[in-house]
Amino acid sequence: MEQPAPNDPGRVGHYRVVALLGSGGMGRVYLGLDPSGSPAAVKVVRAEYAYDPGFRERFARELELAQRVHGNYTPRVLAADTSGQTPWLATEYVVGPSLQDLVQDTGPLPEHAVRLMGRGIAQALERVHATGLVHRDLKPGNVMVSAAGPQVIDFGIARALEDASGAEEERIIGTPGYMAPESVDGRESGAAADVFALGGVLVHALTGGGPFGDGHPSAVLYRISNLEPDLDGVPASLRGIITACLEKDPTRRPNAAQVLQALGGPTAPAGSAAAWLPPAAAGRIDGVAHEYEEAVRAAGVGDGRGTFGRGLLIVGAAALALTMVGGLGVWAAGDAGLIGSGADTASEEAPGVPDREACSPTEHLAPEYTEAANEETTVPQDEAGIFYTGFSNDGEVLAVAGTGGVALWDWREQEELALIETEIAPMYGHPVFSPDDCMLAYASDDGAYVYSLESGEVTVLSEGWEVGAVAFTPDSEQLVVGNKYYQVDSGVFVYDLETGELVTTYTGSASTVLSVAVSPDGRHIAAQDLLEHSTVWDTETGESVATGEEIPSTNPTALSFVDEETLVYPVAEGVQTQNVVSDPEQGTAFVTEDLDDDLVLHDFEYSVVADRVYATFLPDDFDPAGGIMKIWEYSTGEELTAEADEGFLWEISVHPQGEVIIGVPATGNGMWVVDAREMRIIERL
Repeated sequence: MEQPAPNDPGRVGHYRVVALLGSGGMGRVYLGLDPSGSPAAVKVVRAEYAYDPGFRERFARELELAQRVHGNYTPRVLAADTSGQTPWLATEYVVGPSLQDLVQDTGPLPEHAVRLMGRGIAQALERVHATGLVHRDLKPGNVMVSAAGPQVIDFGIARALEDASGAEEERIIGTPGYMAPESVDGRESGAAADVFALGGVLVHALTGGGPFGDGHPSAVLYRISNLEPDLDGVPASLRGIITACLEKDPTRRPNAAQVLQALGGPTAPAGSAAAWLPPAAAGRIDGVAHEYEEAVRAAGVGDGRGTFGRGLLIVGAAALALTMVGGLGVWAAGDAGLIGSGADTASEEAPGVPDREACSPTEHLAPEYTEAANEETTVPQDEAGIFYTGFSNDGEVLAVAGTGGVALWDWREQEELALIETEIAPMYGHPVFSPDDCMLAYASDDGAYVYSLESGEVTVLSEGWEVGAVAFTPDSEQLVVGNKYYQVDSGVFVYDLETGELVTTYTGSASTVLSVAVSPDGRHIAAQDLLEHSTVWDTETGESVATGEEIPSTNPTALSFVDEETLVYPVAEGVQTQNVVSDPEQGTAFVTEDLDDDLVLHDFEYSVVADRVYATFLPDDFDPAGGIMKIWEYSTGEELTAEADEGFLWEISVHPQGEVIIGVPATGNGMWVVDAREMRIIERL
């Protein structure tokens, strides 16, 4: 961010220019403030394009298309002038560097951060492609990294720039290193080319370099067309989906929706940079925020922190990032005449609850739930005490389930946001948020209850049956239900959440089910029954791929997928991970050798982000006062339990980004918030 040059405009439209953000082939980009003090990234087109009537026409057309591209991970066009002396447009200004700059300045990102970033980019592409658009120039420089997640930029101008070159022949548009083979060869390209570029972007984030190296552009383009990508440094858990994205044949690549599911499904924006980025990267974002505040302060507009209007996109406690240096660059894959303006589209939306990619469980709550909330955080319970807790996927809300219903807490502020009142106690398992955070489900002795958090609509599946466990599919469209009532050879059911219809029944050894899990790509479902028999099914074929003989679990109430093929489950002295699909010999045991004979595993949680596995053990009489807690390092299997750590938590939930653990102490009095790595008490709720 620099001071404007003497020849830079002092005002563009109704925006006062306060800083220069950058410049590129299309023009210069400024930080502008509107009369209310709200910021925007204002792009002013270079003079040679301004005098081209054809460019103005194309610019207006592509701008109209770009106005339709907006979501959690794409910025919004705020204002524009395509007919004035110098064309310009203003978009939401949000704080953060490009992925290119972030990796260059702070180094490659860890796997968990890249997975979250990939989910955000895939969500953006899914929305773009659904409107008939293709990005065409996705690269690390066109992915901004903010506290809340990625922002995909470069929409709307590149097609106009391409045609303004004056060349009659077809030109190759894109960035060497991230162009798909069909684009390199001059063949027709579409949405599949964006998926190819996404694979390259993820490799860059993980390794600091592209999958086809660097050097002269012609050499890079040759490698793209003829050689396999270099995936050294890409972790095994991401290698499969990245390899699929980088297929030479576009018909063999997954689409954006499939990539999204493979990476874990839709995700709401993160609550803070520290929640998903390493310290150096989070600090880099903080540095950009400081630059913004300084620029606004120097312009004489307060201290910069009071100007967060509509032009600065805020999600939760974090800002989403955008700069406009490279231009905007999406073109229509279909008939542009079928695509209306953003205003027209908005006017056609059905009334009621919006159709969202993801929900914010701190904001998108039904009035009946918020009105029922207590003034102070209160566990909905009677003498029976606390049952279970569970975090929302964005980590901002804690669901606390008791005999009186489920309370939703802003655990950071110790504020009760909502109360879902019910007479049916969630007897079995933790309350579960859908991957998009729009729904909450729990298992009870009268069926599986599913609540739409924003509309208040309640759906009961397997009504009248004792349900032992529930799990959402990664796309949040189906619920997997494990029936606790004994039925021979029939214990796992999958329901369509829109219609409530039963769509699939899985048969095998699992009946009287007490635990179910779905892999991040939705390809496998696992279940465990009362007799400690486990079964894993392939959702495409319906056939079982692993059974109890291959999965020596010793506790029927806990089961989870680490990645697409790896299951984590309890064993006698702790927890075990195992590749249950392609390599049963691959896995890690987290066990303790000095466990008393009268102690049995009660609950466990793990966090790849925090690099920890946590397990609680209770005596035969289930008295929490006699229980202990064990902790291991996830990456090595080494036990890290310290004497001071044992015996103080027995019912635990781990934050999605590995920030904290929330658990019930042995006394059963309230809950404790504990640092997930250092195991020190932060707060008592």
